[in-house]
Amino acid sequence: MNWRQEAVCDLERYEKQKQALDNISDRISILNDSYTSLKSASMDKLPYKADATRFEDAMLNNIVERQKLENTYKITRSLVRLTEKGLCKLNDCEKRVLELFYIRKQKMHVERLMEELGYEKTKIYSLREKALHDFTICMYGLLEC
Repeated sequence: MNWRQEAVCDLERYEKQKQALDNISDRISILNDSYTSLKSASMDKLPYKADATRFEDAMLNNIVERQKLENTYKITRSLVRLTEKGLCKLNDCEKRVLELFYIRKQKMHVERLMEELGYEKTKIYSLREKALHDFTICMYGLLEC
């Protein structure tokens, strides 16, 4: 495992994971509404056994999909929170560097940072390394010195 690659992946996925939380939540709501509709239909009123089987399958499929989405939501929420905890310990300059390098990468991000922060290119890359290192320690901890 390479800590730099892991930290970069975490930062690059951060915005997508936040968006996924909204999408997953919406999907769970739709499935809850669908399940309520299914429950309100009575299996006793179904004329054929095959209809009852399809009805049960629809209910089970709904339950399984909701459970999987709820688990995915919990995991994704935990990852977003961990990333936010790692970022909140950084100073504004470090956050901005990581944002433009990894979170919301833009063209000419180095030049933009040079202009915003008033540093030379080598200093921007040094800041990136320090910010990535500090983020990693804040997020994962430091086991050995």
